[in-house]
Amino acid sequence: MNKFFAASAFALALAIAPAAQATTFNVGDPNFQITNGTPFTPSITAFFYNSFSSSGAFDDTFEFTIPQDGFGSGSISTSFSSGSANKLVITDLIINGVSYALIDEPNGQSRSVGGIPIINGVLNTIRVIGEVTGSGLYSGTATFTAVAIPEPASWALMIAGFAAVGAAVRRRPMRVSFS
Repeated sequence: MNKFFAASAFALALAIAPAAQATTFNVGDPNFQITNGTPFTPSITAFFYNSFSSSGAFDDTFEFTIPQDGFGSGSISTSFSSGSANKLVITDLIINGVSYALIDEPNGQSRSVGGIPIINGVLNTIRVIGEVTGSGLYSGTATFTAVAIPEPASWALMIAGFAAVGAAVRRRPMRVSFS
């Protein structure tokens, strides 16, 4: 019985100990900002963009890490007037190494994506490649939703609970009834 109490005390100590924090939200560009939530909330929304005042090619990369597991989604768009001398065209959108084609519309481009796995502490990238004629702007949103994954301390506490139930059932005397 003393072994059972020692195991229970160990599991309880693990459950009460503070969880180690992973890396913090790391953004290397001022054009990428959290607009809702924090890196530790179960839901985060961020806004990213870039504007250009002269013609040329561009290749923008936004990098971040989040200290929890979950899934990301988002959208990006451009807009311009038909026949205008100003036009921004995104030729490639790459998120965590996967390329997504944008949908061309008469007055711009757009793309929405979802179900992108985000892993605790792993570097994530959003890369936007394109060309500008005259001047232009693109903007996008990124949303993260956490997935609840039990911590090792929670697993230890649950296993200790199963052990306690098993020990109680094993020690209970069986009643035999003769009718």
